Amino acid sequence: MSVAYFYSNNIGLKKQKNEDAIIVKKNSQGYILSVICDGVSSHDNSLFSSNYITKKLSKLWINTKFSSYENMKIWVLEKINHFNDEILDKSIKSNIQMGTTILITVIYDKKIFTANVGDSLSFGIVDRNIELLSSDDSFVGVLLNAGAITEYEASKHPKKHFLTQALGVSENIKIHYKNEIDRFEYIINCSDGLTTMLSKKEIVD
Repeated sequence: MSVAYFYSNNIGLKKQKNEDAIIVKKNSQGYILSVICDGVSSHDNSLFSSNYITKKLSKLWINTKFSSYENMKIWVLEKINHFNDEILDKSIKSNIQMGTTILITVIYDKKIFTANVGDSLSFGIVDRNIELLSSDDSFVGVLLNAGAITEYEASKHPKKHFLTQALGVSENIKIHYKNEIDRFEYIINCSDGLTTMLSKKEIVD
């Protein structure tokens, strides 16, 4: 399967520092890994965690070789749990908060795997229809999922930046993932810097 990819990172209009970190890498078998980490803004050392994880995953991924899709999936989930423990340990020892979101997408042959913790999100697009592939661990994401508010209300909500979970904050995390996605023409992965500014229609456009 032929895959074209592009990625970009921008500090935006409001922040003084860019807490997002992005990598896209192929491994020895040609499988593509995409990682987005967005450091938690209220944490003092969020820049460290987002950059540390993406750089480490980049080095680890290059040399991986998987015998099956399931083998790859287990590897990804184990790494997310490992980095949660590592960042939490560093945070406790230094007494400095350094949480981050994480969104991982793997293109494995003709199938796509996504896993996330936090509000960095993945969307699939086909025939101009857009579908959320990841889970939104934000306060408004929970309300949206429950049908308690509309997308418009979510865009104006005063707590739209509040996270319900992130890496490096708690020992217990719930990793959301979707298996063997193969029905989309485009995949768009992004931090909340995009989703809090644009509607789904605008993202498709």
